[in-house]
Amino acid sequence: MAQQKPVSPDRSRKGRVPAPRKLPSQSRSRSLVSALIEACIRVLEEEGSAALTVNRLAEVSGVAVGSFYQYFPNVEALLGQAFEHVLREEAAVSVPALRASVAGLPLEGALREILLNMVRTEMRLHRLHAEFHLKYHPELQMGMRIGPYASSREFVDDAWLPFVTLYAPQLEPERADMAAYMLCMAMRSVIRAALEDAPERVGQAAFLDCLLAMALGMLDPRLPTRELRDRAGET
Repeated sequence: MAQQKPVSPDRSRKGRVPAPRKLPSQSRSRSLVSALIEACIRVLEEEGSAALTVNRLAEVSGVAVGSFYQYFPNVEALLGQAFEHVLREEAAVSVPALRASVAGLPLEGALREILLNMVRTEMRLHRLHAEFHLKYHPELQMGMRIGPYASSREFVDDAWLPFVTLYAPQLEPERADMAAYMLCMAMRSVIRAALEDAPERVGQAAFLDCLLAMALGMLDPRLPTRELRDRAGET
């Protein structure tokens, strides 16, 4: 099988996770790249990000330095593949478990389980490599790997909007659509901001309680009332 063409240079991927030079197409090359990804995760988990160098990766993986550069322009590009591996693992393992755990739960219980899993996943990524996680956070959304989806809009419509419709059928369509978007995007943004500003807070029970209160407020049809919205429009 012919090798795939090299991925476009990073200058055409501004703001996106760095890409490898090329993707493996044969069994041997796939094994080589897998060994590098596994070594990357192992070094990060056992030694920390400061130890993540090409030479150390070659030592742990058994892959020659020259072979590393055949597939990756730098360590950050390998980090992108390592994070992708973790996200796909989370999507394959934790998402089915989460769906089973929330089945039959009332709204508050279901939301608590969902937010707890969201916090746990974000903390796992942050512990893996904090700087990379914060830098490329918009691209590192686990839900996008479930479909996969072409955009966050597709994921919101497919995963979150049915949840909102089920648990808050009294919401107006426009409000339901916004609530689904906010539950998906705003909750992640709050977690990311806390991980950057005060990561010790994210693991506290009070943090999850506050996230849950915010989420429940998004689904409360009384907040804000139509009367208050009309008054705000007059001023």
